[in-house]
Amino acid sequence: MSSDYCRICTSILRDYFGQDVSEIAKPLQWGQKSLMTLSTMLDGKYPRHLIQETIIVLLQFNFVSAICNVHSVQIEYKLNMENILMILRYPKYLSIIKRKFGNQYKELVETLLCLGRASLSKIVSECIKLQNKTDDLYNNYWEKAIELIRNEYFKRTPTYVVWTEVKQNKIFTPPTKNQKDEKKILFTLNYNKFHQDMRNKIIIDAVVRTFDDTIVGEVMSTILSQCADSSAPVSNPISLQLIRSNLSVGHNYLLEYITMIEEDPTKFLCKSYGTMCNITVNFKQIINCLNDSIMDQVVSYKFGESSARLFRATRSNKLLELERLQQTALIPDRETKTLTSELFMNNYLQVQELRKPNTRLGRNDGKSFYLYHLNERQLHQELTEEILKMIGNCMMWKFKTCEDNKRLLKNKARFDGMVQGLQDKQEADKDFIEEAMDNLFSPSERILLDSINRLLRKCQLNIMRLDVCLFLFHSYKRYNETIK
Repeated sequence: MSSDYCRICTSILRDYFGQDVSEIAKPLQWGQKSLMTLSTMLDGKYPRHLIQETIIVLLQFNFVSAICNVHSVQIEYKLNMENILMILRYPKYLSIIKRKFGNQYKELVETLLCLGRASLSKIVSECIKLQNKTDDLYNNYWEKAIELIRNEYFKRTPTYVVWTEVKQNKIFTPPTKNQKDEKKILFTLNYNKFHQDMRNKIIIDAVVRTFDDTIVGEVMSTILSQCADSSAPVSNPISLQLIRSNLSVGHNYLLEYITMIEEDPTKFLCKSYGTMCNITVNFKQIINCLNDSIMDQVVSYKFGESSARLFRATRSNKLLELERLQQTALIPDRETKTLTSELFMNNYLQVQELRKPNTRLGRNDGKSFYLYHLNERQLHQELTEEILKMIGNCMMWKFKTCEDNKRLLKNKARFDGMVQGLQDKQEADKDFIEEAMDNLFSPSERILLDSINRLLRKCQLNIMRLDVCLFLFHSYKRYNETIK
């Protein structure tokens, strides 16, 4: 694991679970360790009972896995850093559920995120308790939780015991309300289902931006909703009649819309012509195009539009000599040499040397051809590291801002809690809140609070945008590894 990846995981654990949990989990970043080894490494800093409690908390949220070592009787613990990084996507998960199902489903998902893993009855009970709802809604929330299981957003998960497992055919089987061992059946989030929804949302947004037409987005959304939930690079064939029957708008020009999407260079769709007109979605092609677009924007931002043209020309033609590259990108010869050297020095272009064969026996004229090309795997890895570094910097800046203004933010949080309590009792109006705000905070403190809130919102927004790029890079890697 890279140091930036470890730094982000440490920052996430510190922000959500406290400094002690972050420091205790840090040794697990570099390999699995037993409780005895972990206690020895942290001897003098934290007592053994606190280390045990931290491991239990991390096991509850599936941030740590218990592994039985075959060479000894000890159980070793491994840090699941990918699951820790998923915390950055929790707001997206809640937004997906709210958009597809509604607020009550969002409350159930939010409760499960707070619990880590729990039985269905505990999820429903805690949701009603946290939302200050009456117990009369228990059956209503139970049915909604069952629906989330059937839609594969909740899945069964094993207990902490290392030798327990869930059978594949029972992962999405909901329990009955009066089942005897219902409290022993634990559920957690199915990240793969949420990631498929995130992928579909990115594709729909890309189609709308490309064609500047919301109806095209509705057509693409209907097609993606009929795709089987799988990680295959190409979707299952979907008949035109099935799309038409599920489409809410654009029935009269459906074939024209599909043809327009198909003929786009991105190749969002593939259409088969025969007795049955079937539509397939090439997810691998779409993800590759979106990744290429991100890399083009990075090169354009860092080196300028001319360098981006050289970069695109090299990617399109695979291998290009300098003279041919200059002719393809339509850039003057001297400028082409300068820009290609700059891209080469920053590892955005690679050079392959081809020696010219000898024309006569025993003679070597020493001439060679130098061909420019892209090493996309290396480039994706370097850009991923850059994104991780930027996410880590944003999180560090947020933490530093909160630490420097801890007293002011604490007073503001206490004031907001009091205002929320008065509003629940309907004992406060807008004028009363403004007057209380003026009495508790000076004008300079109010200005400082506004600037801090703007900075924190900006950092959070940047983290979410960078996480979308990280998600696309991971999807690119997964689809291309699947093909190989």
